[in-house]
Amino acid sequence: MFYAIIKIEIGDNVKFVETESIELKERLNDSLAKEIVAFLNTHNGTIYIGISDDGKVVGVENGDKALQLISNIITDSINPSCKEFVKPISFLEDNKVIIKIEISKGTSLYYLKSKGLSEDGCFIRIGTSCKGLNDSEISERYKASLNIPELKLIDQESRRKDLKFRILKTYLTNNGIHFNEETFYDNFKLLTSSGKFNMMAEILSDENMFSIKVAVFRGKDKAHFLKRNEYGNTCLISALEKVLNYCDALNETYVDLSVSPRKEMKLFDFEAFKEAWINACVHNKWIDGMPPSVYWFDDRVEIMSYGGIPKKMTKEEFLAGKTKPVNEELMNIFLRCHIVEHSGHGVPIIVEKYGEKAYEFSEDFITVIIPFNKINLDAKKVKNDAKNDAKKVKNDAKKVKNEAKNDAKNDAKKVKNDAKKVKNEAKNDAKNDAEKVKNETEKDMINLIIQLIYENPKISKIKLAEKTGKSKATIERLLKSTEKIKHVGPKKGGYWELI
Repeated sequence: MFYAIIKIEIGDNVKFVETESIELKERLNDSLAKEIVAFLNTHNGTIYIGISDDGKVVGVENGDKALQLISNIITDSINPSCKEFVKPISFLEDNKVIIKIEISKGTSLYYLKSKGLSEDGCFIRIGTSCKGLNDSEISERYKASLNIPELKLIDQESRRKDLKFRILKTYLTNNGIHFNEETFYDNFKLLTSSGKFNMMAEILSDENMFSIKVAVFRGKDKAHFLKRNEYGNTCLISALEKVLNYCDALNETYVDLSVSPRKEMKLFDFEAFKEAWINACVHNKWIDGMPPSVYWFDDRVEIMSYGGIPKKMTKEEFLAGKTKPVNEELMNIFLRCHIVEHSGHGVPIIVEKYGEKAYEFSEDFITVIIPFNKINLDAKKVKNDAKNDAKKVKNDAKKVKNEAKNDAKNDAKKVKNDAKKVKNEAKNDAKNDAEKVKNETEKDMINLIIQLIYENPKISKIKLAEKTGKSKATIERLLKSTEKIKHVGPKKGGYWELI
């Protein structure tokens, strides 16, 4: 057998206690593979067999046979191979044989062969228990195990091919920045390594598909939408300035009569808003297609950017102004255009003015909340109340007239639509349920194919069919349906590449 008894140790009345790194098992059973997988995917740990949950030494009847079974479990039940990370030995405690399995954290995502990459096959250790990973967690850990670097703006190909840069060139010229037309694309890193326009080129082009909006709401939440101003679909530098100009115009000046002499005050600190908006634009995770946005409420303005805190940076480092550009090449263009400084002073300016509570963090978003000055809010409320009262009287009269007219019309229409809705819902439910089952099954099968290719890039379609239990035709269809797998080289003698 592969694992022999490495050594025999004589115990010294050790008290066995189950912890997050120690698992006690009274006997060898089917759950061992799951527990080994959990440690491999989480942290170093030790499993003792022959020790009850309360730490009592009960021993193992046949140590050699137990070691052989454990060897088989390690070899036959877990993928990918984990032999180098799992070391079982036997020793004596109270003249009884105990099996000790020392497990080091592995370098891949491990799972039970019989269950595949699924919640029933992938586990992590939490406290003294094993927890199955959901599809999203499996996907993230699998990507991390492959150590695939994140794409940069300059690496991702643009969705459009016909890009023009008149606005960017005009801005550069107006700021005294000279450029050579022949080397313009290369100097400003607007091309991928294959010579095609990249995503940074798209967001800086005269026309693009990124919608940048300022949405205005009545009240303190998003329940009552008033209007939306669109400033996107054009060069980011131009859109950035248009948003700044619009919000500056909304930043009204009020007179504080509570002090002498009277003092003029703005609704909010525009310098802090400017820093927040520029940071949102330059550090936004554009590669995922989500632009930053501004939301305007009665008591505050919010600036939201996509992407969260940069990896390997703590919240404290971020709030202290530590710089780590998400889009380094875009940051360099903003620096050359004097839109930003590389001092990292933007976040500290906001924190100094409004405190750390101005920042809200989630896994995918950073939101800066700039509250309005209370005195200004009171003056604005008096003005708006009078305006809204007059408008309400007019609207109420119009509303009564329209409601009477529409009620009769809507009642008849509602009866007809309800019948149609019931029919369509029944039809769509059946269709969606069938489609959902099919898609989930195919998704699991593609994940299994990816894992088999990861283990053997030269595996044939026939072998894939054998290992998955599917026909060769099904394997070929699944391979064509995903963009994650590409075949390189001739049909015979080539290999698979995971993208």
